[in-house]
Amino acid sequence: MIGFIGAGKAGCSLARYFRKNGEEISGFYSRSDIPEDFIRFDTAEQIVESSDMIFITVSDSAIGAVWRGIDSSAVRGKLIYHISGAESSAVFCGADPDMVCSAHPLLAFSSKETPAEQIKRAFFTLEGGDTAVRAVSALLDRCGNRYAVIKPEVKPLYHAAACFASNLVTAVCAEAEKMLCRCGFAEEDALSALAPLIEENVRNVCEKGIRPSLTGPVSRGDAETVEKHLAVLEGLSRDIYTQLSAVLAEISGHTELLPLLRKKRFQ
Repeated sequence: MIGFIGAGKAGCSLARYFRKNGEEISGFYSRSDIPEDFIRFDTAEQIVESSDMIFITVSDSAIGAVWRGIDSSAVRGKLIYHISGAESSAVFCGADPDMVCSAHPLLAFSSKETPAEQIKRAFFTLEGGDTAVRAVSALLDRCGNRYAVIKPEVKPLYHAAACFASNLVTAVCAEAEKMLCRCGFAEEDALSALAPLIEENVRNVCEKGIRPSLTGPVSRGDAETVEKHLAVLEGLSRDIYTQLSAVLAEISGHTELLPLLRKKRFQ
């Protein structure tokens, strides 16, 4: 029996997903509204007592406070999880370390009803005690999800990797959009003009891998075009361009471009 504390997008979506895969859901304890098709509990202790596995699906900053607010006697013998990418299982201070685990899905939940097909494709990253990891691994096996187990000390690096692949991609797209607006594009046209390029690049990376997806002047060793780009870029845009292009130069083997990319603006 699986219970949830916190009824946000991730919690509600996972509850529906697990139930669709044949798991029993005890219900929710939450200060916010819960879906009508789930049982609502009045206290955290009630849902803990009614569940074998408890997922605390609140914001990262609230996990510790929620955990500390639960009567410690109620959680004895229970499996406790959170789904944060940044926090480790150590946030469950005072708990039996064998019975706690972080189980982070590498997925952006779009709503409280994220489609099961999307969640099924999500890769989960587990970190915590052996008993808790084994139990959630069995759950994910039944649902058909892939997962990996990592050590707590690499959790910050793991979360940084996730940010590189999601939030920072958004930042790069925002910079490209601003540049097109400087070229005279209407703001409403800039992103739609870039969309096919963004989508195809991401698709190629996912389907073919990093090296086979390389395109552009750096991947060709085209120093002349790179120099033209550097001549018109300033400030943060230039810094982003040079740093990321240096990564591409290393991947593509065109390290002869590195001195050019590291040259100061007015050198």
